[in-house]
Amino acid sequence: MSTTATKLRYDEHARLVERLADAEPSTLLMVLVQLTGDMALLDRYGPMLAKPGEFNHRIPEADLRELLSRLAGVLMDETHVAPEIGPTELHGMMNAFCREEVSERYLPMLFEDLGFKSSPKHMENASPKAKAQVKEFNVLVIGAGASGINAGIQLTEAGIPYQIVERHDDVGGVWHENTYPDCGVDSANHLYCYSFALNHNWSRYYVRQAELKAYLKDCATRYGVMEHIRFRQEVLSVRFDTTDNLWHCIIRMPDGSERAATANAIICSVGQLNQPMIPKIKGLEDYKGEQMHTARWNHSYDFAGKNAAMIGTGASGMQAGPALARIARHLTIFQRGAPWVLPRHNYHNLVADNVKWVLANVPHYARWYRFLLFWAYGDGIHDALIRDPTWKGGKLAISERSEAIRKLWTQYIDEVMADRPDLRAKVLPDYAPFGKRSLRDNGWFETLKRDNVELNTDGIDHIAADAIVDKTGKRHPVDAIVWATGFHASRMVYPMDVIGANGKSLRELWGDDDPRAYLGICVPGFPNFFMTYGPNTNLAHGGSIIFQAECQVHYILKCLETLFETGKAAMDCTQAAHDAYNEKLDKALSRMVWTNEGVTNWYQNKRGRVTTNSPWRLVEYWELTRKPDPAAFNFIGESN
Repeated sequence: MSTTATKLRYDEHARLVERLADAEPSTLLMVLVQLTGDMALLDRYGPMLAKPGEFNHRIPEADLRELLSRLAGVLMDETHVAPEIGPTELHGMMNAFCREEVSERYLPMLFEDLGFKSSPKHMENASPKAKAQVKEFNVLVIGAGASGINAGIQLTEAGIPYQIVERHDDVGGVWHENTYPDCGVDSANHLYCYSFALNHNWSRYYVRQAELKAYLKDCATRYGVMEHIRFRQEVLSVRFDTTDNLWHCIIRMPDGSERAATANAIICSVGQLNQPMIPKIKGLEDYKGEQMHTARWNHSYDFAGKNAAMIGTGASGMQAGPALARIARHLTIFQRGAPWVLPRHNYHNLVADNVKWVLANVPHYARWYRFLLFWAYGDGIHDALIRDPTWKGGKLAISERSEAIRKLWTQYIDEVMADRPDLRAKVLPDYAPFGKRSLRDNGWFETLKRDNVELNTDGIDHIAADAIVDKTGKRHPVDAIVWATGFHASRMVYPMDVIGANGKSLRELWGDDDPRAYLGICVPGFPNFFMTYGPNTNLAHGGSIIFQAECQVHYILKCLETLFETGKAAMDCTQAAHDAYNEKLDKALSRMVWTNEGVTNWYQNKRGRVTTNSPWRLVEYWELTRKPDPAAFNFIGESN
């Protein structure tokens, strides 16, 4: 090689090392081990890695540069052939990566998600008889949010005819409806995306609403889903007819007229967070000023120079509040219960160009980084949600680990509020960590310190024509009220009327706020009716609801494939399977922090039952939804 060529190669190697230097070291180590099979690297570097989510590795600079240099050399070697990684090696890598002993039950999921093993496409291994039935089958998907789009993508892959009905004029679901100031994800978006469509070009680690909606729309376009969507149409009712084993649907058109349609199966992807909730407060009907829910933001209203009130300090209030405070003359925030507010690594940061390059070009990096987030904000903290029956430390924690987390989070509040002891007392929660959704400090505490902001914890007595009166009798003049009060989460599939095979509706079965389903997907007496983001499938501690949706859609497609193989017209979850699952579910929920003494949250219905959240680890739900158990279903009718 000439001197010039050697220098060029040296310069290329140096540039590559600099690019790698901006990436996450633990993830790069896993990449190098996977590419080389050198397990000794785990012994050398493993003890110096940070636990996922802590991002404070202790690798000396010289050792880190050596690791980066070796990885750069492997990446530049066009003749290099990566060895095959087996279960034993992967388990060792996983333990080193997580800095703890991880169950082997994660291996099947990781082999699939990390790309070690490819899964067959839907219907790829189906029999000729089953494939023949696909052409005569049609599915109605209700909703074009993240779950509905995913359903469309998988139905397209399987070759199953379908139509998506969406009441709005664009895709995105909650990311179309919620456009309040600074609306965005509070889950890391390199995890909050489809596993089959990783986005290496996110502008931030926690993106705003518009960018996430654009991602979903891009996926819908790229995978050919858009042509199947009927916008500005709303499904009013669906009724299963046992004479033809079809769902008969009434759909409202954009002009207000109605059309009828039939479908062999329904995938209901309306989710839990689509019906805004405004609490019943005495005198509200007398209020004369502007008011809006965060999910129905009025962009034409100018808050400048106005006295505004925000009621609620949950996730949407946490994001909208700081922006309102910068605009309004005065902002009064009415807080019923303090949320846990904590710092989150990279919450405010842009993704550097070098990191985007590494995500897109370094083999396996994006997948291992996704698993880092999965563990840090999902299964790695799940045990902190489970009550230790031997715990004697009081209701402010539920276990030793819960107490350790509480001390850590309290320390952050103490540091931020050191100069405002009056506020410190108001913002310190009086319940165990994760009892309510923990939130990211996007400048919230600094907002509360502003001269034009008041945090009121006295409670609201009533609302007057131009003011809110708290329970001490103090009158707070307001020109505008922002309702950051969440949704009717337990009132699922509302207001649509869903009538099953026995003539009974879901509303009659569930009442107003007690939904139940087998795996959160199927309900006995409602053949071929499937839900995504249904009862007890929400993630309250982190993770990614898109992960849950992918599990559900995978399961639904496997159900349809099973149905096609039987030659039957419909499949109906048995009451026995449904009840056994829900008994197990309720037992698990009784041990979770959401039902701990003194905890109130939107996860519970009026009777205190948790209807929204899943108690399972992500890997457990992944296992439950790999394929249907035929014994859990009755197969009815004959296909055409």
